[in-house]
Amino acid sequence: MKLISLISPTLTPELNRVCQASDAILLRQDAVYLCLRNDITWPTNQLFVLEHDINVRQLKPTTPFTIIDNERWVDLCASAEQNLLWQN
Repeated sequence: MKLISLISPTLTPELNRVCQASDAILLRQDAVYLCLRNDITWPTNQLFVLEHDINVRQLKPTTPFTIIDNERWVDLCASAEQNLLWQN
């Protein structure tokens, strides 16, 4: 499993080519605004959003996102075979 961390609210088609169904996507920083959109078809069902970042922006994510804290983020990073920072 790859963990792909998005930090920008801009999506590009390359994400669909890099991300497999077994991978996980984590929205951080300004990318958390993407969790409000329901017009995106994500390439995986493992979708996470960092709790601190949504709280700072006073957002409430829609499903299918799972809110995780920093401890769970570290666990995800440690369990991933590869960690990618996706920035546009």
